[in-house]
Amino acid sequence: MTHDELRPFRERVAEDQAQVIAFRLGSETHACDIHLVEEVVTKRAVHPLPDMPPRLLGVLRLRGELVPVLDVAGLLDLSLESARPAVMIVNLADTRVGVAADAVHEVVTLEPESYRPAPLSGSDRDQFVVGVARVGGQLLNLIDLAELLREQTTLPGEDA
Repeated sequence: MTHDELRPFRERVAEDQAQVIAFRLGSETHACDIHLVEEVVTKRAVHPLPDMPPRLLGVLRLRGELVPVLDVAGLLDLSLESARPAVMIVNLADTRVGVAADAVHEVVTLEPESYRPAPLSGSDRDQFVVGVARVGGQLLNLIDLAELLREQTTLPGEDA
């Protein structure tokens, strides 16, 4: 990882050119730091597990490994609409997790002038939405996916 990749996403996207991956959750288009996403898996079933928290959709079998798949849409006041979501595979602190999305679009390069700080909504999503950017007439909500996943993968009694 380069020094620049270690800077918080909020700083990098506001000050420098940044690459993000665009994805849809519910009716909104979001984007996150491309450095977090190892790969995108489509057309594979997520296998539900009994007695799991609602945010854990199940597991995805990926090259012999079982990867837990999270539904983070609720944290952004949205609902996952796809019966067979696309899954972004993210490596966070040596743990691979999948993040479900209705669709994953493309990698986009953001220029600092396209970035604007996110307006405060007064909801919990304010801690994860770091800004907005207009790209080709489309508005992207910029998500700090690393922070969102840290919050979701910390177990009660653990320090973040």
